[in-house]
Amino acid sequence: MVAEALVALLFAAKAPPPHKFLAVDAHRHRVTITLIASYNGENGGFNFDGYSRYLMWTVPRGWVVHVVCKNRGPLRHSCAVVNGAGSVRPAFRGAATPHPQRGLEPGQSARFTFRASKRGVYRFACLVPGHESARMYDVLTIRRGGKPTVVDLRAG
Repeated sequence: MVAEALVALLFAAKAPPPHKFLAVDAHRHRVTITLIASYNGENGGFNFDGYSRYLMWTVPRGWVVHVVCKNRGPLRHSCAVVNGAGSVRPAFRGAATPHPQRGLEPGQSARFTFRASKRGVYRFACLVPGHESARMYDVLTIRRGGKPTVVDLRAG
C-alpha cells in the first residue's frame, strides 16, 4: 500500500523547467547536464527529466560535457549520446553510461564525460532495447560558439 502510494506520487510529479538540469561553468568551458530517466509518468515513464523528445540541449563545440544519469523508474534505463535514431554506438568517446544496452538498475546513477568535438545534431537516448523507439530521447546540438542552453521545443 505504501509502495503503491510512492509510485503514484512519483508518476504524478510535474517536470520542472528544463534549465534546472543544466549547470554552466563558462570560465572553464564546461557544462553539466543531468538526465533523470523516468522522472515522472510522461510518455509512460519513458522520458528524461519529465520530457520525452521535447528538450533541445545546445553546447558550443570544444566544451567539456559532464552527464549525470539517474534512473528514477522501475525499469532499467541508460543515457548515451548517439548520432541519430537507432544508433547504438556513442557519437563521442566515452559518451554513454556503462553497458548502455543493458542499462542501469532502478535507483542507480552513473556519470560520463566527453568533449563536444564535432558540430552537428545528436541525441541523448536510452539504449535499452525498445526505449528509444518509445520516444525516450532528447536532441543535442553541438554548434560553433554561443553558450549552453536547454529549451522545451513545445514552448514555442
